[in-house]
Amino acid sequence: MNPTTMATVNALIEIGVFTFKSIKAVQNGDKTPDEIRAEWSVITVKLDDAWVAWEAAGLDND
Repeated sequence: MNPTTMATVNALIEIGVFTFKSIKAVQNGDKTPDEIRAEWSVITVKLDDAWVAWEAAGLDND
C-alpha cells in the first residue's frame, strides 16, 4: 500500500474512532457536544492533509 493510501486509510480510521469515543463521552456526560465540535477541528486537519496527498498523487475522482 502506498503512503498516500495509508494516510487516507489512517485518516478514515481516526474519524471512526473519534466518532465512537465522542458518542460515548457525550452519553456518559464526560463532554458536551460543543467540546466535541472543538476537537473535530484537529481531525479535519488530518483529513485535509490526506486529501492533499491523495490529489498530489493524481488519485482524485474528477
